Amino acid sequence: MKPNLVSIIIPTFNRADLLHETLDSFIAQTYENWECLLVDDGSTDTTVEVIKTYTIKDDRFKLYNRPQNRPKGANACRNYGFEQSSGAFINWFDSDDIAAPQFLEQKIKLLEDHPEIDMAACYGERFYDDARENTYMKPVDDKSDNEIENYILHDFCFYTNSPLWRKDILIKNAEIFDEEMHRSQEKDFHFRMLVKGFSYKRYVEKPLFFKRGDNDSISTNAEKSINAKLSVFRLREKQFDLINASNNKSKKKLLEYLFYRQAVNYYDVMIALDSKAEKKVFRKKYFPQLISMIRQTHLETSYKNKLFLGDFLLQSLNKGYKFFYFPQFDHRSF
Repeated sequence: MKPNLVSIIIPTFNRADLLHETLDSFIAQTYENWECLLVDDGSTDTTVEVIKTYTIKDDRFKLYNRPQNRPKGANACRNYGFEQSSGAFINWFDSDDIAAPQFLEQKIKLLEDHPEIDMAACYGERFYDDARENTYMKPVDDKSDNEIENYILHDFCFYTNSPLWRKDILIKNAEIFDEEMHRSQEKDFHFRMLVKGFSYKRYVEKPLFFKRGDNDSISTNAEKSINAKLSVFRLREKQFDLINASNNKSKKKLLEYLFYRQAVNYYDVMIALDSKAEKKVFRKKYFPQLISMIRQTHLETSYKNKLFLGDFLLQSLNKGYKFFYFPQFDHRSF
């Protein structure tokens, strides 16, 4: 019987200098029944030409361009690649990282040995182009028996490269990447899947992928951009709503923490915005959300009063951080 096909989906943008290392690592895989769908996001260097050299010598590589009617960014490329995929299994991967030779084989084995699980994960190492040593990207042990709490408060996560999914579970749950987000997209996607109760196992004997450190993401300097901060706001907004609608036993603690993070991020965005018009638009949309979070978390009125005072100082003097800082709700364990 022919082994199941794996679809590897890689969004890429201006990666001509690094992409060959990524693609060579898949040619070297011990599990050979795969297709690699590369979705270019409008590169202006020779990325497309590099990909074409691989499609010529190995027909498992396939080149696509992000459709013009989809928003620019890695998430639209990931989703479009998913729509074009033919595999029974899906593995998204970043265009500057490297897969170990057994990256696919070991995760396929987990899925075959455990037909009850929806996803097989692995851990990785971060590597650098200078003399620094590699650093592990291994998840911490669970701090509680509450997976949602572990995910929000205890550094439990999956990196984009890590999961190998059964495609049917993704189709069944209708969950893929949020194309409006410029940061934390994998945290958002995996959290939504976690809320729906997917099951998984990890391969932990050794790292199976290597993530390049000190390199811009596909969205250039996204971590420094307003869009990145807005994406984090969107992430916590969705997390808050999903947890608030649940019966999670740690619900109050999680809502308090998300309010704490959202309040600080609100201040950061308001300070970063240049024009009064931009501040006005952002405030109109998101300040009422903070007030609503206080109400839904059943916090005392004093917290609302503190926010109103802080917001006044922000608008008039562009200061007031201490009025948006609630460290008593920082329930993290890391």
